Amino acid sequence: MLIFRYAARELLRHPARSLFAVAGVAVACAMLLDMLMLSSGLGTSFRSLLSGAGYALRVAPGGTLPFDTEATIPDAMRVRRALEADPRVAGVAPVLGGNLLEGRAAERRVFALGIDPGEQGLFRLVEGSVPAGPDELVIGQALREEGIRPGDTLWLAPGGGLGPVAGASPRPFRVAGTGTFFYASAGERSLALRIETAEALTGRTDRASLMMVRLEPGAEPTEVAPALRAAFPSLEVASVAELVDRAQRRLSYFRQLALILGTVSLVVTTLLIGTIMAVSISDRYGTIAALRAIGVSRSSILSALAVESLLLCLAAAVVGLALGLVTAGWLETILSDFPGLPAAIRFFVLEPRQLAIACAALLAAGIGSALVPAWRVTRLPIAGTLHREEP
Repeated sequence: MLIFRYAARELLRHPARSLFAVAGVAVACAMLLDMLMLSSGLGTSFRSLLSGAGYALRVAPGGTLPFDTEATIPDAMRVRRALEADPRVAGVAPVLGGNLLEGRAAERRVFALGIDPGEQGLFRLVEGSVPAGPDELVIGQALREEGIRPGDTLWLAPGGGLGPVAGASPRPFRVAGTGTFFYASAGERSLALRIETAEALTGRTDRASLMMVRLEPGAEPTEVAPALRAAFPSLEVASVAELVDRAQRRLSYFRQLALILGTVSLVVTTLLIGTIMAVSISDRYGTIAALRAIGVSRSSILSALAVESLLLCLAAAVVGLALGLVTAGWLETILSDFPGLPAAIRFFVLEPRQLAIACAALLAAGIGSALVPAWRVTRLPIAGTLHREEP
């Protein structure tokens, strides 16, 4: 207890110096926390997004990720029945995606998802109901923000990036409900309708852009995926873990940036605390030599100086963690417009493990850097130090 009181007193003796030290270390701590959140945030968020609906496997056209291209799975019904015949498969949700044109004059583009209403994992219904008939649909957040509500009518026509299809007239659809589309990017005008309706509108009969596979309890995706790949060699079968790994490889520069900046923050913390403690200890050469002269052991002095650094780091950690969370929220709003990523993806995800790592790294760097000048001063000759410090 005396050691803590001595350390606290020494910090309070120089409030300005201690305040600047706390501020500097807090900034480094905030950077370290943000970089830890960024390094694993995308993977954690993407894994949660893919597994949230309960579909452990994705089946897509060979050589591509779902919706990366306009490639589709041919003979979709046959493939679905073959997948459902596997005793480890509990359900299959086919999806057909494509661009349509919305409005009586077919002037605005929407991204339509053809689904089986009884087996789908693309959206969570917020209001109304799923499409029960061929002329019903569910709209996403962007269309809802335009003032469209259940019961309203949308006019849809075939079309893509080059405009309306010749001879195709818009037809009316009733909005049955609104939903949160898990994979929609920010501002994307998404809607879902029955897959047979999507086939008619896009002209791609008996095709699917993607099939999501739900497994029976106890079935392991790592065992089922290779078996399905062998059964369907022309298709791409991937588990959630494999898709997360591919996504992380595509965005690996975020992890590299996090590693570099996180390392920089630790180096800054070490140098800053080491410098502050070196200056503080140099002011007390005489006091420390006197303590040793009256019998205080080197270990006790080292402990007191380490506790002084520890208190400094703890104060900085409290401020730094709060600053890091605020900064992460601000950066999240900037990065949320990253093209091609679902709006539900988060770059900065806070986990207890990251808090523990940030605090442990900060304390270790602080105490370790303080021990260097502390060890040096305890090795100085007592008589010579007292003589030199004598006024």
